[in-house]
Amino acid sequence: MRGRSPGCFIGAPIAAKLLGHGPDDLFPYAQHDLKPVGPWTRVPDTPLLASLAPGAPPPKNVGTTLLVLGSDGPLGRDELLRLLYGGRVSLEVAFGAALLAIVIGVVLGATAAYFGGFVDSVISRFIDLVMAFPLLLFVVMIGYTVAGDRLSHVTLGVFPPGVLGLVLIIGLFTWFYPARIVRSELLSLRQQEFVEAATASGASDAWIIRRHLMPHVLPTLLVWGSIAIGTAIMLEAGITFLGAGIRIPTASWGTLLASTWGTVANPTGYSSTTFSPWPTILPTVAIFLTVVAFNQLGESLRSVLDPKAVA
Repeated sequence: MRGRSPGCFIGAPIAAKLLGHGPDDLFPYAQHDLKPVGPWTRVPDTPLLASLAPGAPPPKNVGTTLLVLGSDGPLGRDELLRLLYGGRVSLEVAFGAALLAIVIGVVLGATAAYFGGFVDSVISRFIDLVMAFPLLLFVVMIGYTVAGDRLSHVTLGVFPPGVLGLVLIIGLFTWFYPARIVRSELLSLRQQEFVEAATASGASDAWIIRRHLMPHVLPTLLVWGSIAIGTAIMLEAGITFLGAGIRIPTASWGTLLASTWGTVANPTGYSSTTFSPWPTILPTVAIFLTVVAFNQLGESLRSVLDPKAVA
């Protein structure tokens, strides 16, 4: 297998192994007049052109390879594998950003609710300040001016380029949701008798928050986290489409759309002779189905963990 991109989904490396090529392998004969071939097409299994002349036949004694969902554009990469490996990247960003937002939100929300007074006022005003920023515009600005170039090459040897940068950017500007959830939940719990009993027994503040209060908030955070993952997937696609997220050639659902239409700063002109609907429809459907699935998961968790709220 020529492709070397790592995958956390079992389907991506299995599909690459079965097809015999990777998501970044080029098949110059997988397009006709710069228009990508459609689904279930066999193309010559070679990265080299036999001739620079348009329409030249492929080299002799060359086998074929199957492109299940066709190619992604003039470069002739496998659209199915790009979708699978791109889904890995988009979900890495989504899970990482949601986890970071929850960690920051829990720390600040629990601190504000438990200690109250001046601490609560300062943290609450800070939450209001962050909420006042237009999220997408501010995230794109930070991605362009601060984090884009500095963090795009930080991978820790595990993540594709750009993932950690988007995790930090999205997580640092969505933490106020779980912070408000935790604060409101703990405000109603801190005066309960079991908290007073734990305080009277000499338990530390950190112990009370961790062992007596946070278990009551965990179900709500699980529901929010599942919905936040879907939101982060759309943010990744939107930020990348605006030109401040994952960079080509790394595959993500955002870059799959950007490679077809370009970015807002550098759009690709439409041409009826070279346009194919598949590179647009397939990642769009993947984003839609995944976001709906995580939202349904959140609704299911809410009905299981808090049946009274549903009733």
